[in-house]
Amino acid sequence: MYKVFFNDSTIQIGSEMNKSLNDNISKKFNSGDYDIVNQIISQIEASKSPTDFYILTQDISSAWSHFRSQFVEINAAGGLVRNRIGSFLFIKRMGVWDLPKGKVEKKETPEWAAIREVGEECGLSDLKIIRQLDSTFHIYRSPFLPSPKNLVLKETKWFLMTYSGNETPVPQVEEDIIKVEWFTPEELENVYSNTYLSLCDFLKKSLPII
Repeated sequence: MYKVFFNDSTIQIGSEMNKSLNDNISKKFNSGDYDIVNQIISQIEASKSPTDFYILTQDISSAWSHFRSQFVEINAAGGLVRNRIGSFLFIKRMGVWDLPKGKVEKKETPEWAAIREVGEECGLSDLKIIRQLDSTFHIYRSPFLPSPKNLVLKETKWFLMTYSGNETPVPQVEEDIIKVEWFTPEELENVYSNTYLSLCDFLKKSLPII
């Protein structure tokens, strides 16, 4: 199953729905519906409240390929960084808590990009990747592309990292980062109360299994 965030709405692509999910999905589509992606995007942009959509298909791979083809794609990478005492690293940008991440540059692997971005945004070195975590996907309209073909699908590849140094994190102010802080697992409610829905979803799936 794939899950994509657009504003505070979600679009999920899968082959079946369990009862609990079915009870919470606002609108369902079959993958053969004509112009399905444009229908969903239009409804999300016209709605004043979040809506959850589900695209049912028996060929998830083909449906996902078709879905992606409707957007300009950007690849990003970032890190969920844990220190020696088990705290996790977060940045505060534009008044919202987030994880350090950024665009994958030409000739970079996602792993290199994730290490570079965390280092640049947080002022830390000697970061070590432990393993790759699930990607997140979100849609936005780019102000740098002509409308209406300015819809971007960004995939962020996340990596679990460790940091064993003693440097004081330094926010990259040029990227509008005003704070870099470590949070213990018990303090993460402070993050959940002021972050993006997609990041909440990612953390609540990832933290129990690391």
